[in-house]
Amino acid sequence: MKKKIKNKIRICGCMVGCFWAMLLVPNLLWLLVSPWMANTNTENRVLAEFPRITADSFYEDLESYPRQIEDYINDHAAFRSQFLSLNAGINLVLFRSVDNPTVIRGRENWYFFNGGASVEDYRGQNLLSETDLITIASKVLEANRHFEELGVEFVILLAPNKERIYGEYMPSCYTRLSDITRYDQLAEGLRELTDVPIVAPKSYYLENRDKLWYFKSDTHWNEAGAFVAGQMLIETLGGNPTALEDLDVCYDYRGPGDIALLFHMPDRFLEDYSCTVNGYYEEVSVIPEMPFSPAPITRTHAENAPDKRHIALFHDSFTLVMMDKFSRYFQQVTYYPWQDFSPEYLTKEELPDVLVYEVVERDIARIVSDMDELMLAGR
Repeated sequence: MKKKIKNKIRICGCMVGCFWAMLLVPNLLWLLVSPWMANTNTENRVLAEFPRITADSFYEDLESYPRQIEDYINDHAAFRSQFLSLNAGINLVLFRSVDNPTVIRGRENWYFFNGGASVEDYRGQNLLSETDLITIASKVLEANRHFEELGVEFVILLAPNKERIYGEYMPSCYTRLSDITRYDQLAEGLRELTDVPIVAPKSYYLENRDKLWYFKSDTHWNEAGAFVAGQMLIETLGGNPTALEDLDVCYDYRGPGDIALLFHMPDRFLEDYSCTVNGYYEEVSVIPEMPFSPAPITRTHAENAPDKRHIALFHDSFTLVMMDKFSRYFQQVTYYPWQDFSPEYLTKEELPDVLVYEVVERDIARIVSDMDELMLAGR
C-alpha cells in the first residue's frame, strides 16, 4: 500500500513538474534566443499594454485588472508569433484554408478581405435604393454648398474594393448577383444628382490589366494604383496629370500585407510584390510636419511644386500610398485621417483651396455622417 502511495506521489510530482516546465522553459528559452529573433509586432492590431492602476479610478481599474493582465500575457507570450505562423502554415498545407473568418483565400495566392461590406459589395447584394442614393446626394450637395460659402472647392474620390477589381481570383463560391455595385451606383448617381466632381478610377483598373494595381496579400492599391488615382484627381482639379506610361514602374518582392498579417501567414507562402513609381517630380523637395500633434495629421510643404494651391484630404488608409507622389505636385497638402479628424482642425485660418473627401467602397455607408462632421468645419 505504501509503495502504491509513493508511486502516486511520484506521478503527481512529475505532472506538477511537467506543468511548471511547460510554463517556465519557453520563457527562459525566449530570454536566450529573443535577441536573434524578430521582435516586432507581426499582427495587424495593437497588442495589449501592461495595465496600470491610477489613483483617480482605483476601484474601476482594480475590477478590470485581472482581465487586462490576462490580455497582456496572451499577447506577449514567448514564441507567440512563431507558433501562430506555424499554425497558419499547417492550415495552408493540409487544409488549404486560413484560420481567420475575415480572410478569403483566393486563387493563385491572392487573398481578399471578408470584413465590413467587402463581400456584399463584390456580389452586388447590397445595392443602394433610390431613397439611399437621394439621401447621400442631398447630403453631398449640402456639404458642397457649405464649402462653397467658405470659398473651398469640394471633390470626392472613391477608392474601389480590391475584390471586384481582381474578381477572377475570388473563390467560385462567391457568386455575383449583379453586374453593378454600390460603387457604380454612387459614382453615376452623384454625377447625375450633384455638380460635385467625382473621381472614380475603378473602370481604369478594369480596362488596363497590363499592370498590377493592388497588392495580392493586402486590401490596398499599390503605388501604381494610387498614382493613377492621384493623377485623375489632379486632372479633375485643373492640373496637368502625368501618364504612368511616361514613368519607370518597378515591381519587387514585399513582405506580408495587412490581410496576410490577419492570419500570421508564413513568409515562405507569400507571393506579393511592392510597386515603386520613379521619375515623378523628383526635383521637388517635400517637407512634412505634424501641425496637430499628437493627432496623426500630416501637412507637407513643397516650395517648388508646380501647383501653388493648398489641398486638404479627409481620407482613409488608401490615401497613405498616394501621399509621396501627390505631395510633390501641390505646394501645400494637409492629410486628415477620418478616424482622428476634428472640425476644429479646419478653422477659417486653416481652410484649404480644395477639400478632397476620399472613401473606400466598403465604407460607403458612413458618407452621410462624414458629411455632417465636415460641415462643422470653418465655423
